Amino acid sequence: MSKKKTTLVLGYTRTGREVLRPTSHTPALEDFVGWSRCDHIDASRILQEHGEREIDEQASRRCTRWAEVHQATARSSRHANIRGSAEIAILSRRGR
Repeated sequence: MSKKKTTLVLGYTRTGREVLRPTSHTPALEDFVGWSRCDHIDASRILQEHGEREIDEQASRRCTRWAEVHQATARSSRHANIRGSAEIAILSRRGR
């Protein structure tokens, strides 16, 4: 008999990527190459919800940590810099 490490699938992102139960404290980001921003947002939500329901305290902390990493990865710096017609529309509303 071979000992095969089993992984628990917690859910799936909108694009069909599996979100697995964390087995270490810090995720290896090279495992998430090719994931979209939406994949990271979905994974963060799934992990956060699972961490809140998890009975095992260590697994709960892992889920929360991974959720934070996915959330940070999903953040885009473009939201801080509004340019073009959107900026003009915002500035024109201030004068009213």
